[in-house]
Amino acid sequence: MLAISAMLPGCIEPPNRNQQRDEEMARDSEMLRPEPRTPVDAARRQPEDPPPPELHQDVRRLSSDIKLERIQADNRLRQAGADGVMAAVDFLGRANEPAAALVETMNFLIRTEVDALKPEQVSALRAALAARLGHATPVVRATAARALQVIGPGAQRTTFLRAIADPERRVRWAVVRRFGEFADEVDRPQMLILLAFLAGGSETEFARLDRNNDGTLDRHEFLRGEDEFARLDRDRSGGIDRAEWLSPVDSAVRADVYTVLLRLHEKLTPDQRPIVYNPWAPAGHQQDAVTAWQRWVDALPRK
Repeated sequence: MLAISAMLPGCIEPPNRNQQRDEEMARDSEMLRPEPRTPVDAARRQPEDPPPPELHQDVRRLSSDIKLERIQADNRLRQAGADGVMAAVDFLGRANEPAAALVETMNFLIRTEVDALKPEQVSALRAALAARLGHATPVVRATAARALQVIGPGAQRTTFLRAIADPERRVRWAVVRRFGEFADEVDRPQMLILLAFLAGGSETEFARLDRNNDGTLDRHEFLRGEDEFARLDRDRSGGIDRAEWLSPVDSAVRADVYTVLLRLHEKLTPDQRPIVYNPWAPAGHQQDAVTAWQRWVDALPRK
């Protein structure tokens, strides 16, 4: 039989394959084939891998200048669950940490699901936040107050309530929002603390103490102790003038205190008309209103 190439004009018979070359290519392909890869170990426990960073290092990286480091640190802390949260809590208790690091640590804790923690862990978390209410930097105090507002102050509610006298308005308003929404968290002793911010000295007592009639009470005329003297001497002049005596707390603070009292009144006794108090007038002139508020507190059912 004639070959097809001979029968069909223009057809060219293909060349014979080089068997030796095929064998070399197959051998080279086998030699260059990569080793089979095992599944990636999420825990990074392969001997050749570096160890994962310690949790306290990840807490510090929450405030890193590098965005990727911040994201990775946040992810690792969340994957660690309660251990990651407690590492952040421990970090808050360290002295001399930068304000930026404390703020980012507390922002991390604000997003924490406290329901997944043990009661003692939640208590430690709240205590660490409450301790930062006394920090020298306003933004740290404001972030701590915001965290307690969101998480809830728990056993730290008295400390949190006293933060309503903070000069930083963001701190005060975190207190106002929390207790305005959760009136049941404020008991009678804490209401009396609020009323103490509204109270002021009387003109009669000031005149009695001001023995030299110079309009200022010096340390010899003031008879209530050094701590009380320092609290009333807001301008640190070394003497207590009539305005400081009549209004020991700044009017803006008293306005926020009065806001909390009004919200408590609305929630606890909605059928009663609230007592009028002018926080911008001298507190010493508002004693009748303060006394009326005290009677309202005394009339509330005891918890």
